[in-house]
Amino acid sequence: MTPARATAAARADGSPRRSPRLFKAHLVTGWDDDGLKVIAEQLDRTGLVTLTGLTTAQDVAAFAALAMDTSPYPGSGPYGLHGICDTREHAHRIDGAVLTRGPVDLHTCGATLRWPPRLVLLACAQKARTGGELLLADGRALNVDLRRSRPDAAHALSLPRAAYFGSGTEAFFAPVFKILGGRLGVARLRQDGFVRWPEHTQPYVPVLRSLLARHQQAIALCPGEAVLLDNARWLHGRTRFTGNRLFYRAEGQLLPPPDSETWPAESAW
Repeated sequence: MTPARATAAARADGSPRRSPRLFKAHLVTGWDDDGLKVIAEQLDRTGLVTLTGLTTAQDVAAFAALAMDTSPYPGSGPYGLHGICDTREHAHRIDGAVLTRGPVDLHTCGATLRWPPRLVLLACAQKARTGGELLLADGRALNVDLRRSRPDAAHALSLPRAAYFGSGTEAFFAPVFKILGGRLGVARLRQDGFVRWPEHTQPYVPVLRSLLARHQQAIALCPGEAVLLDNARWLHGRTRFTGNRLFYRAEGQLLPPPDSETWPAESAW
């Protein structure tokens, strides 16, 4: 299975390129010991796994328990999962975009946590009437592109004080791209009110957003389909939608983590 190509991913009108091959190229079937081994190897290699057959919340939770040491959600939904839908109560909350029908910019989960979850599972329970496509961008490919085309921006966004994540006494400085052993180790990004850009980084934010638009790809998941992504590598988001879209999300750490230099330990953050 080959990593997805991310060049020229945006169309002329600025909307993300639809990528049906992205799902097929990363599809893994079977959750037995051999299947879980394939999943771990693929996460280490490409950072992305796609799945089918997760038709109920119980199926999603059962798979998550096999693959991850899951992190609980405050006020979590069925089987400890986070239900992603339009609650009609979060439209005016700075941290509530994911629980509306609006678009969600590319981001990594838990960016305001010092140690974010390594894995994110997103499973479709009910698709939107229109829109609601999942947006994905390979942070490793994006960072390589940035280092080649704008090394000044790549340097600025890799500094320890590149961005200020969170709010209040819990906020902290962190790089957007952290390089480990000469290659991208972890990515951390939000594009909302929970990130602030210092003066030395601000000139490069438009460069970053332009590259994000170029690299993002859109896939429309059907009920029962899911993606499992390396949250240190892949950024994800969503297009605006209509209808009663419902996704389930689980987060956690891979069980067991690969014995590989390309899979940094939790302390890498």
